[in-house]
Amino acid sequence: MIYRLVIFSFLFAQSAWAEMKVYATTDQNRIVLNQTVSLKVTAEESNDFPKLDISAIKDFTVISGPGQSSSFQWVNGKMSSSKTLSWTLIPNKPGSLTIPALTVEIDGKLMQTEPIVVTVLQSDNRSTLNSGDQPSQKEPQAPLIFLLAEPDKKEVFQGEQVTIHYKLYTRVNLRQYAVESKPQGVGFWQEELYAPKQPTLRETSVDGVRYRIATLYKVALFPTTHGNLTLEPMILNCSVEIPSRNRKFSLFDDFFSDPFFSRTKQQIVRSDKLTFNVKPVPEVGKSADYTGAVGDFRLTSSVDTASVAANQALAFTVELSGTGNLGLFQLPEPEFPGGLEVFSPKTSMDKDPFRDEISGKRSWEYILIPRREGQVILPSVGLIYLEPKTGKWLTTETDPIPVLVTPAVSAITESSGLTKEEIALLSQDIRYIRQEPVRIRSISNRIVPRTFWLMNLLAVAMFFAPNVVELVQSNRVERQGAIRVRGTLRRAKKILLKVEDDDYEKVEQTIYSYFSDRMGLPGVGLDGRILEQKLQGAVDQSTVEKLSALLDICDMGQFSPSISDTSASELAHRAADLLREIERQL
Repeated sequence: MIYRLVIFSFLFAQSAWAEMKVYATTDQNRIVLNQTVSLKVTAEESNDFPKLDISAIKDFTVISGPGQSSSFQWVNGKMSSSKTLSWTLIPNKPGSLTIPALTVEIDGKLMQTEPIVVTVLQSDNRSTLNSGDQPSQKEPQAPLIFLLAEPDKKEVFQGEQVTIHYKLYTRVNLRQYAVESKPQGVGFWQEELYAPKQPTLRETSVDGVRYRIATLYKVALFPTTHGNLTLEPMILNCSVEIPSRNRKFSLFDDFFSDPFFSRTKQQIVRSDKLTFNVKPVPEVGKSADYTGAVGDFRLTSSVDTASVAANQALAFTVELSGTGNLGLFQLPEPEFPGGLEVFSPKTSMDKDPFRDEISGKRSWEYILIPRREGQVILPSVGLIYLEPKTGKWLTTETDPIPVLVTPAVSAITESSGLTKEEIALLSQDIRYIRQEPVRIRSISNRIVPRTFWLMNLLAVAMFFAPNVVELVQSNRVERQGAIRVRGTLRRAKKILLKVEDDDYEKVEQTIYSYFSDRMGLPGVGLDGRILEQKLQGAVDQSTVEKLSALLDICDMGQFSPSISDTSASELAHRAADLLREIERQL
């Protein structure tokens, strides 16, 4: 035992003295634009996993990672170990791209990897997906799957809405997809318009090639600054069925898809990067009161009453409706006249979710308390906004609203100057002397209060209530069953009297249906042998034999009508008489 421990300690020490190494590798160095590459950083003979920052990789986007793995090997009595971190990357552009040297910390020591050069071929701005894994060197073919970003405009004013539709085009069966990265951009305020869990596919044609298309994502962008702004691509991880290398792609694959002739592959699909020319708002005609509104708007104002007593509250509401960047600006503060106590407004916003352009209503509700009687003119409220289609400055404003303030209702309110809330609080502290005669109520001499008995009776009733309900329901079910049984013979006779000369099957089905309802037997699999067993002891033997003979004639009439000398209608009358006799005996 001691000998084994010495050997193990020696081997462990030998592995600890081994030289630590670190290196970076990729699974391939020649890919197309929308293919992924796996980057691995491996540390040999280290105690811990390597620590590093890959933010220096600018030419690639990280799709997933880091993943961890470790391995141990014994070769010729020597132990070796390695620990690996891995990432999945996708190139940002075609060309000769470099993964720079990375600084790695291993067990407290800093080491560097070698740079890696990856050649990225152009993929016609669409996700090229051939039946093989390598990019085709032949004449470009129509892609099997790609993601297209469609903005409604590329040149906008600062604050103007841009709507982008992300549409997936596919000629292969799409098993599932996951959004690896939604479009992001610096200098934009974004609002999601549409992101279905189950997108709807429809047929379309692109350059004469038939595709199925689905809108996966719809987003509204509002640039908050001007200049050339860039929106990063949307990235999907799709699981698709790829035709076999030995089988040419056909349009019939959409209808006759067979896993034997195809294979499933994970494919990264990415839209194009979008660049927008964002113009600043015109300086000519721009007012100092401009707060950033861009769109088409209309202002209205109202009060809940045109006449109010002094020291009483009224509500003054300003409502803004229209289309544009509703949530990105504020109204200029109204200049209320003196003699009004003004509280901070209560704001609300109601958007229309069924339109591509952001539209809806915003409201500001001010609570005003006039302190002096007379007529008060509530001010007009104005908004200056840019109409993006014409590039002109427009103004919308409300009309002034006159409000008549009448004298205060109470002298206490007028002299004290208290608000409604203060008066309501004061009334809770005042208790007036009673002037009407006081009625004295006698106290009961009961030892046990009446409430005690009522609660006990209620508890007993609740205890027995489920049993009573169950009994009532069972009686109702029994009555319904008895009614159904009593009508079984009548329904069977009614059907049998309408049987035609050659409808032996209907006679047989009616007999089986009668016994299924009358005796509660399952209709599926019911035959003459089962009926004989069930009727033994309940019906005399001669009647059972008559029933068996009648069912045999029905079978013969169905499969060999030329042999049977009894018509179906005659057989139906005999069956009705026989069922009447069986009903009497049951």
